[in-house]
Amino acid sequence: MNLGLLTYNVPNSDWVKQVIEAEYQVAWHAQDVTQTLTLQLAKPVDLLLVKLHEGWSALDIQQLTPYIDCPIVLFSLDGRDHTQQVFTAFGFGAKDYVELTGAQQAKATLLLRKIRQQIVLQGIKPRPAEPVSTTLPVIIAIGASTGGPSSLYELIQALPKDFKAVIVIVQHMDGRFSTGLADWLERATSLTVKLIAHREKAEAGTIYIAGADIHLRISEEGRFLYSEEPQHSLFKPSIDVFFESLAKNWRGIAIGVLLTGMGQDGALGLKLMKNKGWFTIAQDQASSIVYGMPKAAVHLQAATEVLPLDKIAARLIKLCAD
Repeated sequence: MNLGLLTYNVPNSDWVKQVIEAEYQVAWHAQDVTQTLTLQLAKPVDLLLVKLHEGWSALDIQQLTPYIDCPIVLFSLDGRDHTQQVFTAFGFGAKDYVELTGAQQAKATLLLRKIRQQIVLQGIKPRPAEPVSTTLPVIIAIGASTGGPSSLYELIQALPKDFKAVIVIVQHMDGRFSTGLADWLERATSLTVKLIAHREKAEAGTIYIAGADIHLRISEEGRFLYSEEPQHSLFKPSIDVFFESLAKNWRGIAIGVLLTGMGQDGALGLKLMKNKGWFTIAQDQASSIVYGMPKAAVHLQAATEVLPLDKIAARLIKLCAD
């Protein structure tokens, strides 16, 4: 039984961790929502405990629940009235709340009782380890935005005709240009280039282009799935959404590449891929038309290597040959 803790660096957090570890294992201890998402995808837990504090926002739960597939229990130690935020958090998917007051032993007993209740109510069972498959093809996931098409053309052109990996490209663009991008990139290579169809299965030696105006994910069976969720996402398709689904579901090996683009879409997803032990690449500033997304990835320490565009293909060839 593994638990995760999100405490925001609030005082007394170490005490809570010690109480829990008397009966359960704390797999990780996060200080913010971003770190929580990263750690959960790298090492999923069976229950997440979130500590409330002055100024805490239930919107944090709204950000977590699309990606956290375990019960979330809220708790507080500060004696403040968190009623309004707690009920808002329930609406976003949190399962329970416990206010811990009084003597230390009483608080510890109450917290452990609440955890046991959730184990029974939710029928929580420890997660089995998921072995990595050596029979699945390597997936190279590439995210790009502003300046992406020309960068993609140059990268793909440098790959050999017998390249055996699956390449999945998530490019921010208007829906009218999806087919045109696939047709144009096909001129750069002898590999098959195609727009992804819903529920299509990933096949080695193929370059797949995500459709525009809708999010792309991959299932545990290696099939591509389109979805409108999350609705609030600034970009459709979102690079983060695909990278995160890959980190969560793919049981083979993947490589992440984040190319030129404005904003920071893809940076968090690349970090999740790196935390899985996968190799990740961010394009360097000098060769980027817009150094936004790669810069965000570098800032998050999400890139195993930062490379100029003209060196990325050679690195991918070597990684897939090893």
